[in-house]
Amino acid sequence: MAQEMTLWGASGLANIPGQAKTPEEILEFANSGQLSRRDCRQIAHAIGNGHYEMASNFIWNRAISSLKAQLGTLGTAFIAEMLDRPDISGDASMAEVLTDYDALRLARELGVVGSTGYMRLRQGFERIVHFGQVPPEEADDTEMAPEEAVSIIRACVETILGQNKIDVAVDFKKFRDSLESSLLDEDDGEIAHLVGSPYFFRRATVRILLALIKSNSGAQLQNALGNANVIFPLLWTGMFPPEKFQIGRAYSEIVADGKIQAASGLRKILLKVKGFDYVPEDLRSRSFLAAAQKVIDAHEGGNNFYNEPGVMRALAEMGSVIPRPAFPLCMTAILSVKLGNPYGYSFDAQPHAHALLKRTTEEGWLFYLDSCLRVDERILESLYDPNPFERWVGMIKEYDLATIVGEAKDKDIKQLVQESKDSSRLNRARQILSRMLRKAGYETA
Repeated sequence: MAQEMTLWGASGLANIPGQAKTPEEILEFANSGQLSRRDCRQIAHAIGNGHYEMASNFIWNRAISSLKAQLGTLGTAFIAEMLDRPDISGDASMAEVLTDYDALRLARELGVVGSTGYMRLRQGFERIVHFGQVPPEEADDTEMAPEEAVSIIRACVETILGQNKIDVAVDFKKFRDSLESSLLDEDDGEIAHLVGSPYFFRRATVRILLALIKSNSGAQLQNALGNANVIFPLLWTGMFPPEKFQIGRAYSEIVADGKIQAASGLRKILLKVKGFDYVPEDLRSRSFLAAAQKVIDAHEGGNNFYNEPGVMRALAEMGSVIPRPAFPLCMTAILSVKLGNPYGYSFDAQPHAHALLKRTTEEGWLFYLDSCLRVDERILESLYDPNPFERWVGMIKEYDLATIVGEAKDKDIKQLVQESKDSSRLNRARQILSRMLRKAGYETA
């Protein structure tokens, strides 16, 4: 092998001492290439004058814009593959297609931020969204507290703005380069390491290879196909349906684009793993995927309670049966709306979400719970919070999920549903959720 394949690790935090309590003290650790001294003075001045939300939004926008720019160096096609977003066009900008939540999740998966930094940024993001959608008539009585603003400033500086500007984590770049520059052998130690790694690494490897197959030609394409021919069959048995459907969709798109060599190579792999059941037969799946993504974008964007009903209604009116290739993402979208966020839920979107869940068959519920939920970080993370968890408890009863999950093979899922029979069991459920996320490769802070 020409170079060693290395799985990547997350970047650390900027070393801000615990005794740095004030915005001025924390901002001293901002990198001048990321945040100018003038910006720091303006943020501190705004905090000193009680403009907590203004200061928080300013530094958040700077941090998330910097993060999106760093991720954008990977190329739009690769980002689209990592997010499983076939709707993203090649000429789209990262600022347009990446939600803030997408940027945070992708940064964690690529090792740009670590699990602790991700947790703190996610909490800051939820505060920003919450205070940004408070109705005007309640604004005077619902103000951001100074300590909340300081926590957002600390998270942005220690995780992003206090770091040197880098394209992506160095280890990740080496790993990605190795997959297109050299051929791996099944007996290589790195392959055994990959097969035994947490699910996240295996899933990311699948997505990286698909992106390389779609975008390369010549020797790079041959190397990517050769490595996929070794890696995909080894990972297939332990692969969850969302990733299998992604491979099937990639093959369908490559065939439609007339990329003969790439299509031939991926076809041989699908034949080897008997994976043609995961290739979509028509465009219905793409239409449902696009509609589901609009729901997710609305849910994770600003003013989500107002924006969710229209896109949720559009998804509900597309048809009574969701195509299987689109089913995992559609369930993520529906449950995101149904569970809401720590600050509530969109009341007007609930009837449309309920209509879709009500007509979901027992077989469909079992497929999602047993085969998809374990790798649905959006939903697993939301259940940590008491408010979404309480609504999850109501769902367990409303759709009789405790009975349905009895046929599941996943012991963690069975236990999670069992511990979700009432809202007083949140702490027990959190322990199960942490275990599931760790198994998927996410350390919970």
